[in-house]
Amino acid sequence: MATPASPGGNGFQKPKAPPRPHKAPRVGGGFNPTLNITPSVHVQRGVGNGSTAGRNGSGGKGGVPGADFMSNEDIRAFCEYVRKEARNRATERAMDADHLEAVLRAIPDLTGALGGSRARARRVTRWVKKIAAAEKNIQKYAASVYATFEREYDSELRNIGKGRTQQRRINNFGWR
Repeated sequence: MATPASPGGNGFQKPKAPPRPHKAPRVGGGFNPTLNITPSVHVQRGVGNGSTAGRNGSGGKGGVPGADFMSNEDIRAFCEYVRKEARNRATERAMDADHLEAVLRAIPDLTGALGGSRARARRVTRWVKKIAAAEKNIQKYAASVYATFEREYDSELRNIGKGRTQQRRINNFGWR
């Protein structure tokens, strides 16, 4: 398929490549997607069941509700807060992973082919998916903390009865 070369060559010339379809020239720099990775902040107003966690966050201090662990209500409020926050973060991270994968799939390699872009996108986003899975585990473990607390300290909590000792009933049972 070689054609005679121009004078001064070795007698053969490379065949010309078929014309490529015209592409619009790229304008701008490289890859720069916009990702929303700002942390979410949820403010809880003073609603609750009258415990210290419900009135002002954590018994007078700002921060995580119930973090002073002075009552079983504080422990419950802490576990519930951690569980809800982890659920929100897990959902957001899973959606971020899907969005990032969709953006990365559309980026061709250096030759302009999209052949390996799916695999490359999956290799990058698998770490974000692992973050989402870790947040799901945090959610599960926070629920387990309170369940285990109730199981382990149930007898003591029944005896204490919301912070005060129970008076024992004297049963005067006798035969008359």
